[in-house]
Amino acid sequence: MTLSSSMLATAFTLAAAAILAMRAAIVAASRKRAQVRIRSPRHRQANTKTQG
Repeated sequence: MTLSSSMLATAFTLAAAAILAMRAAIVAASRKRAQVRIRSPRHRQANTKTQG
């Protein structure tokens, strides 16, 4: 029983680590996308001013 319980414990820890890693990746991606969305209109306005 100790072997099976240890296997379950390791599987649970691995699953938890994978979930945390996925969450961190999603948060990082969402932050990068938000920054790009915020910056893009500023760059567009600067480009139109320089062209005009």
